[in-house]
Amino acid sequence: MKIGILGLPTSGKTTLFNLLTEFYDEPDHVHGGNKPVMRSVKVVDPRLERLRDDYEPQKYTPASLQFLDFPAMSSESSRGGLEDLLAPARELETLIVVLRDFDSPGGAESDPQSDLAEVLGEFIIADLVVVEKRLEKLEERSRKPNFDDDDRREQALLGEISGHLESEKPVSSFPLDDIQRKAISGFGFLSLKPYLAVINSGEGGGNAVEAELSSVAGTEVLSCKALNELEILQLSPEDQAIFLEEYGIQSFSREPIIAAAYQTAGRISFFTAGEKEVRAWTIRDGTVAVDAAGEIHTDIARGFIRAEVVSYEDYTENDGIKGAKEKGQFRLEGKTYVMADGDIVEFRFSV
Repeated sequence: MKIGILGLPTSGKTTLFNLLTEFYDEPDHVHGGNKPVMRSVKVVDPRLERLRDDYEPQKYTPASLQFLDFPAMSSESSRGGLEDLLAPARELETLIVVLRDFDSPGGAESDPQSDLAEVLGEFIIADLVVVEKRLEKLEERSRKPNFDDDDRREQALLGEISGHLESEKPVSSFPLDDIQRKAISGFGFLSLKPYLAVINSGEGGGNAVEAELSSVAGTEVLSCKALNELEILQLSPEDQAIFLEEYGIQSFSREPIIAAAYQTAGRISFFTAGEKEVRAWTIRDGTVAVDAAGEIHTDIARGFIRAEVVSYEDYTENDGIKGAKEKGQFRLEGKTYVMADGDIVEFRFSV
């Protein structure tokens, strides 16, 4: 899964990027160039760690994801330049918008709510550029004999979306049925993507701003002190405790932000566990068992017989698979079983 990190200049988005990817070699790294920088991270999951400790496997494989740090967005960019900058974000699952809650080096006061409105407004403008370009091509095609009913439907739908965007409204607020949503999926509209807002605070910043923004953002809002946390993470555990208290940080924000990004993207994890390997698998929420099996190997999906399932909660409450079986918490599920977050599964198959 790929997650884009975006924000205005001096928002501290690259510092957050370094924090999330635990990258310490260049603490003062400033994004250069016009393309995103990507790094992969392993997802810390206490549930998977419990399975590792219980099974002591030969191999341990946490879920992984990729973060992309985009160049800073600016309202001073041309419409075409903004679209080029944001184009790679159209292919991503979800976005993190970083908002400044500290005075900038130039002395500008922070206003996270205004910054969020500006970023979302830039998404709308970038989407409008894409729609206008497509409508121009459809207009040219309409004068040719191969212009068909599908083209007419697309032209009509994009015309309505264009008017919606020109009214400074995101595609997410445009009424779409399932067929229409599928028809426009290839455009990767930014104003349709789920996003997570992260308030990057300085010393003394905090929960009041988070609560205020949560009431208007329409998405989950989290806070961090990215620079302080990045510096503290490089210390010994003893020194970490001292400085966390000094800066008023109850706990590191890295893991909660990653978990929230998973949830925002509509992703869950299931686990496979044995002596050879304990592993986490990432799937879309709502995935059925046979498709989850296919994430492991297509042969398992093709020859699917059943899924043997124990929830993580039942596993821990009954001291493992054996105890869960004794208490009747071990389930046999078919192809259409909807996977739940934290399911521990063994797929039976025959090919």
